[in-house]
Amino acid sequence: MASPDNLVLENITLCAGQTRVLNQVSLTVPLEGITLLSGRNGAGKSTVLRACLDLVRPEKGQILIDGLPPGMACERIGYMPQGLSDAALMIPAISHVMAAMDGARWGVPVRFGQRKREAERLLALTGALSFSKRPLGHLSGGERQRVCLAQALAGQPGLLLLDEPLAALDHDAQQQIVALLVSLTQTLGVSILMTSHETAALEGKVTRVLALENGELHVRI
Repeated sequence: MASPDNLVLENITLCAGQTRVLNQVSLTVPLEGITLLSGRNGAGKSTVLRACLDLVRPEKGQILIDGLPPGMACERIGYMPQGLSDAALMIPAISHVMAAMDGARWGVPVRFGQRKREAERLLALTGALSFSKRPLGHLSGGERQRVCLAQALAGQPGLLLLDEPLAALDHDAQQQIVALLVSLTQTLGVSILMTSHETAALEGKVTRVLALENGELHVRI
């Protein structure tokens, strides 16, 4: 699926509880490559990503992804939330990826064999095929993140929203995941909008930085 070109915020006011994350922000952000959404803890970075998925509604204004509101653009978006679920840790990694394929987007069920082959393809793309039959709970943090990325790629999205994909990983694992993200943008043409506090691992790898601070959002190249 083609990568969306732009994220447009039109006079957006967005809140998380009592915190005003965005205060009447208007901005157009190109999405090609890797865009890092930065900000201090509690600034509302995860809320911004969730708003792009139509999981949180702005109090005012609108968000457009390639001219479409989030509710209509979400079919083009893959999402990797912050933190790893402790559910079903003894289920093989490949089953988690297969579960991410609803198989009914166009109303046509996908056979088990087709789902398995597609899951294997996605795991191969993220370097996780060699441990696809191991339970998720037996994988390292970096290995789990590769499986989560394969899940996010189900449905061939043009845009990935990744919430802290480098969290709790050691230096080597961070470097490997960053290299994988760069590779995905180059081989699949997918765009990435991600949050991360691990800015050292991303140095020289991101296309632009979105700085979130005190309700304002600024683009830095």
